[in-house]
Amino acid sequence: MKKLNNLKSVSILTSAIALALAVPYAANAGVVLKSDTGWETSINGSIPVFAISSDHDDSEKAFRVASGFNPANLNFNIVAPTINGLTVSGHFQIDTHLNGSNGVQNGGAFESRVAKIQIAGDFGTITAGKDFGVFNSSAIGDKASQGGVGWLGGGADTGNATGGRIGTGYVYANFNPQIKYTSKNYDGLEFKVALINPEEPQDAAIETDSPRFEAQINYTSEFDNGSISLWTGFLQQNVSVSGATSFDYDLEGIDLGTKVNLGNFSIALSYSDTTGIGADGLYGGTINDANVDATQWYVEAFYTFDKTTLGYSYGEGHQDSKDADDTKGLGAVAEVDNELSMLFVHHQVTPQLRLVGELQEYKSDVQADYSAVIVGFQYDF
Repeated sequence: MKKLNNLKSVSILTSAIALALAVPYAANAGVVLKSDTGWETSINGSIPVFAISSDHDDSEKAFRVASGFNPANLNFNIVAPTINGLTVSGHFQIDTHLNGSNGVQNGGAFESRVAKIQIAGDFGTITAGKDFGVFNSSAIGDKASQGGVGWLGGGADTGNATGGRIGTGYVYANFNPQIKYTSKNYDGLEFKVALINPEEPQDAAIETDSPRFEAQINYTSEFDNGSISLWTGFLQQNVSVSGATSFDYDLEGIDLGTKVNLGNFSIALSYSDTTGIGADGLYGGTINDANVDATQWYVEAFYTFDKTTLGYSYGEGHQDSKDADDTKGLGAVAEVDNELSMLFVHHQVTPQLRLVGELQEYKSDVQADYSAVIVGFQYDF
């Protein structure tokens, strides 16, 4: 019976794709205002909407119309005239989620993820304010989860944004207040370094007297009919736990990855190794992650023909078990494995409207396994 339901879901997905292929192609558009004095203001954003049908083992079946990995967002950009070689700009992002958790229909979060000043010149760019993190940020640029849904972190009642490949391929970079330097592009080589507000786990009295340090190096080289991108990075943050039992521990991580484009075919691989961060790919949530060792990795391949991209993505998150003596006396930590496989299709109906189809299978030691079929649209403007 379950196999029959899966075949029915695939049929629905195929029919929706065929319908989209018949929609006429439209011209691109944008909203940009320029003044006579050299000021420039632009507005852009996106609205993703996904219909998610999921079947959770030993739990329930569910249907939701929801946000994906990215919430609906509106971006305001204000650029001042260039003076003495410096271009100063301000950027704001307002985000809203379609649905709340636990079946709350009109309770999606409303937030601001970006509020930053950028100062650009021959030296590169300085960013000050709230912005996306640096560590694992290139890994998060994968085709499947970045443009779709991915992990249903709350199970059947997932609310707000979904999880992408958090915990099944990468650590989430998150949006934090920071001061960041981005270098110029030196023949394909670029690097970033950032001082970021430290995370403070909420289950203990915490002192954080130093920022989190994050850095990343990216290199891209083009060749006949293709290109290759490479990246590597690290993060480090100290956490001081005070109280009856006081101790220090570190959040640490390194990552590396690559993406190769050969004509219409692309393949990406990413690997991360962390300490103080569990298999869920989220840092700063609990001191129980102290000294926990974990890895994240994924591989993704896709082929683009005309306006359609077909691909497959598989990834895992793993944490090692630890005895109580190895976790600052906080208690033993179990070994955890998470796996997510995704078959996906993206079709660019118009330059602004993208149709997304996603079939996924999730397995975990700490959450009910599930399968899901997803059809959605994203409108970019």
